[in-house]
Amino acid sequence: MALKKINIGKLKVGMSISHPIYVEQKGKNVLLMADNTVIASDTQIRRLLDAGITSVEIDTDSGVDTFQGLLQHKKWDDLSKTVESSKYLVSRHLNTFLTSFTAVITKNPTSRLLIGENRVSLILRQILEKIQNNLDILLALIRLKSTNEYTYSHSINVTVMCISMANTLGFSFVDIIRIGTGTLLADVGMTNYPPSLIRRPSGLSKKEKEQIQKHPQYTLDFIKKNGINDSLIEKIINQHHERFDGSGYPNGLEGDEIHPISKLFAIADVYIAMISSRPHRSGIPPHMVLVDILKDSGTLYDPKITKLFIKHVGVFPVGNLVELTSGRVGIVAIPNKSNPLKPVIILLQTKKKLNIPLDNESEDTVDFTISRSGQGELVDLNKENGELGYIKRGLDHRKYGIKPDSFLDKI
Repeated sequence: MALKKINIGKLKVGMSISHPIYVEQKGKNVLLMADNTVIASDTQIRRLLDAGITSVEIDTDSGVDTFQGLLQHKKWDDLSKTVESSKYLVSRHLNTFLTSFTAVITKNPTSRLLIGENRVSLILRQILEKIQNNLDILLALIRLKSTNEYTYSHSINVTVMCISMANTLGFSFVDIIRIGTGTLLADVGMTNYPPSLIRRPSGLSKKEKEQIQKHPQYTLDFIKKNGINDSLIEKIINQHHERFDGSGYPNGLEGDEIHPISKLFAIADVYIAMISSRPHRSGIPPHMVLVDILKDSGTLYDPKITKLFIKHVGVFPVGNLVELTSGRVGIVAIPNKSNPLKPVIILLQTKKKLNIPLDNESEDTVDFTISRSGQGELVDLNKENGELGYIKRGLDHRKYGIKPDSFLDKI
């Protein structure tokens, strides 16, 4: 038994408590957690916190300590033999993962829409089954969630987008499963770093940046330890931070040295990151993100892949606040690939009228209203009688204090 005393704040799912933990209740010592208990959920950690426990001893030989420890750890089946209720423990981990996975997709309007494509949903189920059959990988993803909720959610949403694009581009069913597996696992290596480092929005030192840039290799080491030896998956993981002009990492590859799917992954990765809200900033309007990506086409991104990506998500993607030629305002709910300027929108109607400048330098204004209930009328611009017109321009929802997701959640 290798003992290690840690602060309760560092206790993670998968760690094994070495000694029994007691709390005093009405003058008696009551057992709160038995020795050799492997932490199966965040609920157990909260129970310790609520009881006032500030530190615990863990057994690093029979539970997960750090990510590096996870690389060297025995298979889950060997670990579970030390746990009396191993089947229950495995079931709890699986339930935690599937519940959180579903929650991420449900909360993201783009993923909700894409998952509605039958083939995307089927492929995603195949990937999940593959992960469920390797519980060490399952545990690593749960650990990623506990370390950084944003990175975990980001990985899922990027995976859904990449699966959808690969399907549209005509990749085989088998290859799309490989692609989705690579994108989902690509950031597992981030759990090698302290949460305080990867949650920091900016201000990394040169040394810290160099450390972060090693995470693709950490991920590769981990998946190989767990029996995944697939050249396509390895390229996806190792190259998703490479850039078309050679300015990326870890190997400074450029042009055709980068696999086409890694190029696609790089754009999807940046797109999802920029449109997503973070604690330190609101999400950037999708059409503005696409403009930035287009500006970097030919330098950071492959021009051909960039065009395919923009065609796939649409000039005004889901969640975009838009002004119509009629002067009305709405939020794109469902794209129209055959006629991108006439999607299904949430038409904003309201009792309160707003008069807001289109930009900081113009006196031109847009008049529209927001219902107190945060709802609007769902309208298919392609089928209505033409009174509303079509999309004239995209608007920056941040200037108007609008949260598109709050409207999309209600449809």
